[in-house]
Amino acid sequence: MAISEKLSTSPIYAYQPVTSWDKIIHYMPSLWDLYKVFERMLLSESVVVLARNPQACSEVISALVDLIRPIPYAGDCRPYVIMQSEFLASNFDQGPNRNFIVGITNPFLLKRLMAQLDESKPLYVLYLRDGQSPPPLKVDKHRRQSHASSELPGSPVPYTHFKSFIRPDHTFLSSIDMMIANRDPSLSPTIRRHFSLLAAQFLAPFIRYFATLMSTVVTSPGGNLNYHNFSESDFMKNLAQHGSSVPCKGNSALARHKSRDALYSAFCRSPSFYSWLEMKLSLEKEASAGLFRS
Repeated sequence: MAISEKLSTSPIYAYQPVTSWDKIIHYMPSLWDLYKVFERMLLSESVVVLARNPQACSEVISALVDLIRPIPYAGDCRPYVIMQSEFLASNFDQGPNRNFIVGITNPFLLKRLMAQLDESKPLYVLYLRDGQSPPPLKVDKHRRQSHASSELPGSPVPYTHFKSFIRPDHTFLSSIDMMIANRDPSLSPTIRRHFSLLAAQFLAPFIRYFATLMSTVVTSPGGNLNYHNFSESDFMKNLAQHGSSVPCKGNSALARHKSRDALYSAFCRSPSFYSWLEMKLSLEKEASAGLFRS
């Protein structure tokens, strides 16, 4: 498929979170959920953040969008919506498969979203805690369901299992746990730096692959950077040959390779890929034009 058929013409702007992780980390169900939601955001899947108040869900969404930088979240981002919000009507008028991340405080709104969406693309729901105590490292499924019911009475608990492929860094999570206990002021930059590096590691195979396809066509007064049509199968062959530094789940090398391939294949078929590529092409075009002007 030609890349030009997938790219949109909408501009992409720089993004900065409205808060820091040291102020919102206590809302997270567990530290383990950082990796789970990172993958959902990476693939621009639909995410609902359910909280007790609008400030909590909107600030967490701001931080989650920042978590995958420099990859843009390619869905509709609404930090807070209510039952009467125009988002509901506009979203479903454009089809139930439109991806989004939204913040809500009304459990009945979650029920409405769950009922109207395509079952083949279920919601990932992040149930925020009350923020009164540090988050645990990990919460099992049964405790998670109990937590959702007790923290937010009346809220439905989806039983959908979301398969994840990236292996969480236990050493990193333990260090974050310690930093929270010690109220370390470097907590927020540490979290942002870790996931920014993880995103960069994830993108490295694409950068390597596109470097073999790039050609520079010089026109006056500037240059246009062009890529040949992207082939997922060719990219996957390149990935199998050169690998990726992203740690993937699996008890054997074969299992880890399968997890890696599943993750990259899902990304190639997601709107995230073309959103990121659009940004990459735009930045390269601007850089090339600047060089020719100088």
